[in-house]
Amino acid sequence: MRFALPLLFSLLFATSSMAGENMMLVLDASGSMWGQIGGKTKVEIARETVAEVLGNWKPENALGLVTYGHRRKGDCSDIETLIEPGPLDRAAFMATVNGLNAKGMTPLSAAVRHAAETLRSSERKATVILVSDGEETCNLDPCAVGAELEKSGVDFTAHVVGFDVSDPKHQAQLRCLAENTGGRYFNARNADELGAAIEGAVSVSTEPPPAPATATVAAQGALTITSEVQVAWTGPEDRGDYVTFAPVGSKDGAYLDYETVGLKTKGNGKGTITLRAPAEAGPVELRYVSPIRKPSVLARVVLEVGDAEASIEAPDTVPTGSKVKITARGPVGKYHWIGFAPKGSPITAYLQYARPTGPVSEIELMPPSEPGDYELRYVLNERERIIATRPVKVVASAASVSGPATAMAGDTVKVTASGPEGSGHWIGFAPAGSDAGSYRDYVRPQGATTEATLMAPTEAGDYELRYVLNEREKVVASQPVKVTPAVAKLEAPASLSPRQE
Repeated sequence: MRFALPLLFSLLFATSSMAGENMMLVLDASGSMWGQIGGKTKVEIARETVAEVLGNWKPENALGLVTYGHRRKGDCSDIETLIEPGPLDRAAFMATVNGLNAKGMTPLSAAVRHAAETLRSSERKATVILVSDGEETCNLDPCAVGAELEKSGVDFTAHVVGFDVSDPKHQAQLRCLAENTGGRYFNARNADELGAAIEGAVSVSTEPPPAPATATVAAQGALTITSEVQVAWTGPEDRGDYVTFAPVGSKDGAYLDYETVGLKTKGNGKGTITLRAPAEAGPVELRYVSPIRKPSVLARVVLEVGDAEASIEAPDTVPTGSKVKITARGPVGKYHWIGFAPKGSPITAYLQYARPTGPVSEIELMPPSEPGDYELRYVLNERERIIATRPVKVVASAASVSGPATAMAGDTVKVTASGPEGSGHWIGFAPAGSDAGSYRDYVRPQGATTEATLMAPTEAGDYELRYVLNEREKVVASQPVKVTPAVAKLEAPASLSPRQE
């Protein structure tokens, strides 16, 4: 199990152990909270986590609830204090949390400011716990808001948890908000990590501060970018302890890839874990971190991460609609990809792609349907680093489709088409002027030239015969067809027998 949030809720419990604490829980109810982690929505995970936290709440501490995005879509003012800070009524609190319907924006900075203003009237120390699964989407700077609140004179601290926040830029937003108020930022990637955090919180709230401890970390073997490395460790193995890579000289809370070593049941204070090396070559720190201690980093060593060679071989020019053969060499990893992207676009941009199959990957990709300048990219860990590129010009393929100018509704018509082959391409009828994804009867291309029989639409009107790439990406050839109403045909024998007369 990987560490992400072993002390967010332990902070909640630790602060709640102080008499007269005023706390506000700020819950994200934006639409993205319906996203799933491990087959369960983030909304459900948040509800279950809050229920466990409240089960250990101390009665002398006040607790309130602020949420955002729960009433209206696209409204940055959708922030509401649902429960004023006061003695906890567990049943009422959970009924409110369970009734939230995630749907709106993510005004997280304004929500924290709102919570702080609500707590301002009290003379007691104020703590806000923000749980959010996304970036600020309402044009406020979390860093600036955090600094503003810190200077306001309120005895106020914000601890922030990024729940399933994978983008480092968005993590940095949340981290800055917390640190500018004297608080801490924690990253949670799944339900298990939230559960582990609560168990660690119970330990922190019921036990005295731990005694000083020592730890060691050692990587087994040389490091190259994104490679998996075995790390031997020794340490106190307290709940929430973890081993991580971190940038050299970064703050104690910084991390890259990490693994929890402090589990529910203690072992013998040593073990071996697997970490993924950073995507950038150069020096990196390997650390043992015990968040319940100060200082929290009990061991650190500086290691050198070696670079790796990478290359992409492909034609200079490729036609739309026909797969292109690509040979790529580079690191292997389940989150790396090789694929097309618009030339000069951000690292997050991608079109068709494939995962590396080995140190040398022989793959076929369908090029973009729009002609233009693109590049093939070898990207590490989804978006961390582009390690190799290859410029490719995509040109339009020759394509045609022909059939009758008119057809009776429901009749069969013969169609001839030529163009690129592809399992996602199709030739068929569609309403005139409709988008590329509209269709009626269709067939797949059967070679460079396709001879097919199609059924005309059953409703009279203006239609097109189309040659469409990749299901709905682009219409590369079309011909108008007028579909006329069906006419009933009556046939009678040339003569009638006396009985028939």
